Amino acid sequence: MLNPEKTTQSILKKFDTLDEFEKRKIVFWYDKDGTADEEGLAQIGEALVERGIKLHVLNNNFFATKKMLEKDDTESSYLIYSNEGEREPELNWLVDVQLYSSRFENSRISDIKSEFEIVGYDLDRFLEKHQQFFASKKRVVPLKRMYQPDWKDEEFLLGFLGVLSGSTTTDLKEIIRKILINSLKETSNTVWEDVVRFELVKEFWDLVTRYFGYQSEEPTLNKLFLSFLITHISRNTDINLKKYKDYSNSLSNECEIFIKGWMDNSKDSAVFDKYYEQLLEDNSKLKKYLNTEIPKYDVTEYLEAESLDIFDKSIIRKLVDELGNDKEDFDNYLDWIANRKTKHWYPKFENLYSALEYAVKLHQFAKEFGEENLSDQNLNRFFRNYTERYYLMDHYYRKFYYHYDKDKQKESLKTTREGIEKLYNNRLLDKLLTRWSELISKEMDSRWNIELIDRQDEFYKLYIKNIISRNDKDKIAVIISDAMRYEVAAELQEVLNKDTRGTVELKYMTGSIPSYTKLGMASLLPHQKLEYRNQSVFADGISTEGIANRGKILEKMTPDSIVINYEDLMDIKRDEAREKFKGIRLFYIYHDKIDARGDHSASEHDVFDAAEDTISDVKNIIEKLTNFRILDNLIVTADHGFIYQRDELESVDKVETNGFDKDKIIASSKRFILSEENIDLINVHKFNMNYVVNSETENEMFAYVPQADLRFTMQGPNKNFVHGGAAPQEIVIPLIKYKYNQTADLDRKGIKHGKVGAIITNPNRKITSSPFSINILQTDKVTEKLLPRRFKVALWDRDGDEFKVSDEKLVIAEDTSDEASDRQHKVTLTLTGDIENKIYYVRLIDEDPTEINKDIIDPMPFEVDLLIVDDF
Repeated sequence: MLNPEKTTQSILKKFDTLDEFEKRKIVFWYDKDGTADEEGLAQIGEALVERGIKLHVLNNNFFATKKMLEKDDTESSYLIYSNEGEREPELNWLVDVQLYSSRFENSRISDIKSEFEIVGYDLDRFLEKHQQFFASKKRVVPLKRMYQPDWKDEEFLLGFLGVLSGSTTTDLKEIIRKILINSLKETSNTVWEDVVRFELVKEFWDLVTRYFGYQSEEPTLNKLFLSFLITHISRNTDINLKKYKDYSNSLSNECEIFIKGWMDNSKDSAVFDKYYEQLLEDNSKLKKYLNTEIPKYDVTEYLEAESLDIFDKSIIRKLVDELGNDKEDFDNYLDWIANRKTKHWYPKFENLYSALEYAVKLHQFAKEFGEENLSDQNLNRFFRNYTERYYLMDHYYRKFYYHYDKDKQKESLKTTREGIEKLYNNRLLDKLLTRWSELISKEMDSRWNIELIDRQDEFYKLYIKNIISRNDKDKIAVIISDAMRYEVAAELQEVLNKDTRGTVELKYMTGSIPSYTKLGMASLLPHQKLEYRNQSVFADGISTEGIANRGKILEKMTPDSIVINYEDLMDIKRDEAREKFKGIRLFYIYHDKIDARGDHSASEHDVFDAAEDTISDVKNIIEKLTNFRILDNLIVTADHGFIYQRDELESVDKVETNGFDKDKIIASSKRFILSEENIDLINVHKFNMNYVVNSETENEMFAYVPQADLRFTMQGPNKNFVHGGAAPQEIVIPLIKYKYNQTADLDRKGIKHGKVGAIITNPNRKITSSPFSINILQTDKVTEKLLPRRFKVALWDRDGDEFKVSDEKLVIAEDTSDEASDRQHKVTLTLTGDIENKIYYVRLIDEDPTEINKDIIDPMPFEVDLLIVDDF
């Protein structure tokens, strides 16, 4: 029952003023909800009469009413009342009168229109049909947040779907994503239950058809998801999909933007992955069909496809096959891998791709090394070549296994691993170490020395003494990481250059022989004389073993010094560190990860993990000391390196020890024997130890080292990780000089730092088709201090609220070439369906969340000028 007084006041307001050219007022009231009963209507009639207004009840008598208004009484104001809904225009004889009349509503529709400030009657039928939706504030409140005054039927439909799906926008792509994320099965999709309850099913599928070109006689959410996958494959590959052509949507641009947006969404991409896997599990025919068809095509014909991980698996198989069949298209293989780094499924296969990347690089290196003439090099030149290029064989080998070991699907790389092992051991290591051993035999007369190369036992004199003695202020820290071989230090140099402000220089020394911890650690300490006492090395009468003894040796030479291990240093807080290290000028910091794992048979195969940990740990030491402002100058070095081979060694790779007098052996391992006995053995180098250390008995000592990578036959596990010998991997000692620089220091020295730049180079900034291309130049090559940059490219509408009007592509600018032509990137973008012919802006947005200025360049204007604004 209506409130007669309130309703009367509302009706009278309609008659208060006459519009221009109006002589009277006619107001129609279609009370289809029956809000006015006879008594209430009578009260309203009495109030109207007092104002000279007539009440006329229509009672379906349209002709008589029309005659009354337009012929019999053309002067009086009327309220025309009907207790039924308004007829369709073609059945309504009064429609022409209504055009110049007013309307009164006392219904739920009027409340809705009032709440949303809707003027006019165009939406009445739509609102009447969907008035159930407005029955709850939980739906009305979020709908009002999205509402715009120019909304028509379609916008309201999108608003309804947005509210039901939990979206904050009327963007159909986001709405559909949220509906699908709920479930692909209508029976378990709570959002779909609401779509059905509010009778929006037909409208939903009509929108999907209009926006995406999806056609199906019996549409389902599962089929819709499949259609997005098939459309993506059809668009991005040359693969024949004739068996699934019915699932390919006609508006592929919108489909591409939708599926890319879902795959790239950090929150929702995991659901996409789960659905895809479920879909292939439920649709085994599709999986079988693709697995049969894809191998028929060249990789370049499906390289851009990323909606299915089947393509990644196919590329990985292709790379494995190519390497296994000794194919040498290395640059293309690396391009394939680089391309996949920007694709959706790369994180899942990152370790496989990375392992293959290093496998390709090792094969590529092997080809170049095979053409290398080693016969014309002397020992010095060979040593230097190892520090410049040859070390890469060990680096690529280590990085291959590091990633190989981390992947659960590594069985797919079985043949690649076998090939890498043969390549490294038979073609690379064997050739390198055979020639190295020949040069040792040729140039060294039982005395370990490489001309013009700094020696490890002179480390303190060459690198520390001058710094400490030139004044009483300069400080320096020496970080000694046990068994950190040269190639690990080379990667550490790259990391320090990339992640810290310091300037980094990688140098080298010749390690002491035998290349093991006791002698290597002793060689790095200040000393006048080294000698062996009971299998321990003493420096000027003090044992070199243990933190306490090393502290005594250091303090004897440099009173303002400290010796500390890695774990104790990292436990110290800032204030404690500043107090503890006040006045300290020389730090010796000991770190042990690689040797600690490698020297035990149970953990030696984790040695490459230990190498990665070492790089991280040493960086942490440097950052702690420099960030705490303890000091700015550091040196990173090692006691020795190591050789590691994954497969078990054959007996032929071992040297018998029967010729040694065991009573005269001072120390031994599989790679050396230190003895007071002077004998000659086949396949063994002999060095007089008086070059570096003496025996307490004053007898001569000799170091016996198997040639190449041979091992002495000894009891114990068949060691894959060894050191102690004379191979470059064991005795090329890295020495990193690190100088911390504040940003101002780098600027003053003219050192470019930060990230590489990028510019757009399109000569014509007009877009006439979709997809379209953006040409981007990486302005600088990646250097020690100019780092790679990852950024996303898209076209944006900047009128009002900024939003993307294209899909978004990731670019990784990491080229190191001097040639600008090698640093070009071509990005293909797809326009959305609601594009207009006007000015938009291409933005290059840095992906780094810590970057303050996200836009790499000012947004670049491009004019969209499409002949037909539609999906191409």
